[in-house]
Amino acid sequence: MYRLFYDFETNGDVLFVLFDPEKKPDEIKTEGDITLLYAQKELIGMNLFHISNIVKIKSKGVLFAPEEKLLSALNSYLSNHNAPLLPPLEESGYEVMRIVQLEEHPLEEKAQIVTLESKGKSYQSVSYYPNLEEGKLVVAAKDGTILYDGSLFHKKLVRNIPVDVSLCSPKELKISNESKEAFLPEGYLEG
Repeated sequence: MYRLFYDFETNGDVLFVLFDPEKKPDEIKTEGDITLLYAQKELIGMNLFHISNIVKIKSKGVLFAPEEKLLSALNSYLSNHNAPLLPPLEESGYEVMRIVQLEEHPLEEKAQIVTLESKGKSYQSVSYYPNLEEGKLVVAAKDGTILYDGSLFHKKLVRNIPVDVSLCSPKELKISNESKEAFLPEGYLEG
């Protein structure tokens, strides 16, 4: 999995390609407008400078699911410079899940233990979002997903409660600036 980040106002005309946000580069190779970042010989990121000379990007921030047209233009450019190509993303790491059960958290007054289902699998999470209801759909980031801020979500145990997925607000999905409630999609199917 990888993520593309672009924000002209903040970073100038640079497209960042992030493969592993948890590793720090120990080797940097720059050739022309491409900088490759490695950690122990593993490619962990790329910086593509003056990207608007190759393709116009209108989005700002993370590009969760780059279109085939964008990937094709990037890969053509990378290929011409003998740089590694970007594979199509099979999935984003985010999934629409059904809320099956809400339980009061035994140690956190405002938190709920949330049991979810998707594609025949069961997941658990902890949430402070007040708008959750059993039977509703919610978007969740799965283990190993690179989030909108570039961090990596890992499933974990918090106060003896498994957190398999992270429930997302509209802000985390770049839909709006709302961050106090979970995003509850309508007209979607699980998966």
